Amino acid sequence: MLHGLYVLTDSKYIPHQQWAERVEKILLAGANIIQLREKTLTEEQLLPHALQLQEICHYYGAIFIINDHIRLTKKINASGVHIGRHDSSLRHAREYLGKDFIIGVSCYKHIYAAIQAQTLAADYVAFGSMHPSYTKVSAIRCPLGIISQSKRCLSIPVCAIGGISHKNVSPILRAGADMIATSHSVFNADDPSDSANKIFQQVIMSR
Repeated sequence: MLHGLYVLTDSKYIPHQQWAERVEKILLAGANIIQLREKTLTEEQLLPHALQLQEICHYYGAIFIINDHIRLTKKINASGVHIGRHDSSLRHAREYLGKDFIIGVSCYKHIYAAIQAQTLAADYVAFGSMHPSYTKVSAIRCPLGIISQSKRCLSIPVCAIGGISHKNVSPILRAGADMIATSHSVFNADDPSDSANKIFQQVIMSR
């Protein structure tokens, strides 16, 4: 279930009103996980967007993850939540959500943090930024070797994120990443369908 192309929303370039249309195009092009990532809106402001994207994801049988907002995740019964270094703690998130929600954790370039996350019942971990990121320009860079090393240490799925496009995804797939997460190269693309499908085809070929 936790594998394939994982696309994050981005309001820096694409206004909220265009999210639903883009998400549908991206899902039709092969993505199977969507993350609602929005740092500028309150939970109340985010609610209608979350409900709209969740409905689309349900229709296409896709996983719908919300970044950071564990209360909103539970309120609308989203598939799960993704938390980072400055978000809710994994232990608190799991206690609040219970065992039926997916919880993903950003581990940046730290294998030990990923092992800890697995011990605390994370469902997947994410490493990155694999390449310079348009979304997070100051993001910590993660060596490619961390992906292959993590696959030897962990039993939960591994996600790679940060500056990934169809032009540089192949080595990351060969290293063993279960999920390829991207925002700018797909969600913000002039043609999100084409950009998503180019990565999706490489994901399929790598299996």
